[in-house]
Amino acid sequence: MSTAHGNQRVTDQELLETFEKIEGPFVTAGELSEHLPISRTAINKRLNQLWAEDRINRKKPTSTMVGWWLPEDQDCSER
Repeated sequence: MSTAHGNQRVTDQELLETFEKIEGPFVTAGELSEHLPISRTAINKRLNQLWAEDRINRKKPTSTMVGWWLPEDQDCSER
C-alpha cells in the first residue's frame, strides 16, 4: 500500500525501512514524519494498518504517545 501526499508516495516497505534509520528501541509517528514526505496523520493510519496485520508491534504508554517497533524475528526486508 502507498499513501499520496501531494505528488509523493510512500510504500509499506519504505515506511518500515525508515524504522531502521531512527535510533532507539522504538519509533513514533512524529519521528517518522521527519523522515518521510507524508503527513503524521497518514503515517498513524498506516502504522495502525501494519499493526492490525501483525507486521509491527506497538505500545501506548501514555494517552498521547504510541511507540512502534519491528518484531525481532524479522527485519524490514522480509516484509
